[in-house]
Amino acid sequence: MAMNVGGGGEEDEVVSAINTTPLVDVMLVLLIIFLITIRLRRIP
Repeated sequence: MAMNVGGGGEEDEVVSAINTTPLVDVMLVLLIIFLITIRLRRIP
């Protein structure tokens, strides 16, 4: 992946979108771990 710096003949637009899928996956895993640990603490 390279980016042109300067005036070229053809100017391609750079799409700077953040891929949020890995972030959502990590958050779901952390939520599940958090819920499991909360339940384990409540068991006498």
